[in-house]
Amino acid sequence: MKRNEFLTTLTGSFSVACVACLASACSKEENGAPSAVNKPNTPSTGFSINLDTELKAVNDFVARSGFIVIRKAAGNAPANFLAVSSACPHAGATVEYKNSTSSFLCAAHGSTFSGTGALVQGPATVGLTKFDVEITGSTLRLKN
Repeated sequence: MKRNEFLTTLTGSFSVACVACLASACSKEENGAPSAVNKPNTPSTGFSINLDTELKAVNDFVARSGFIVIRKAAGNAPANFLAVSSACPHAGATVEYKNSTSSFLCAAHGSTFSGTGALVQGPATVGLTKFDVEITGSTLRLKN
């Protein structure tokens, strides 16, 4: 076998192997979410917000422990707050609240949600998981 024939055979086999690897990788079902994937949480008794120091103005928000809590109106009535899971219902990636547009965005796959947590655009097929809040004095807690 001549050197030219050998190199042609070798590169042809290598190309077939590369195409096979790429096809295999593309056919695997992966959600593409970041490695730190969240699952919808259940409020724990330890999650609380001091309304004297946080969420003082309308559209202020707190994002921690897998939840996002937003002040929607003045006053400390439970109806003036929105609490949602920060886990996207599509694949569990972390959703961020954009207070400049009063909306939620999942950067992993592009799902968007309204300021109420309702689905605006997928790939998610449902809105964000909402939680009721309870307020005692100036402490807000999520209900189980």
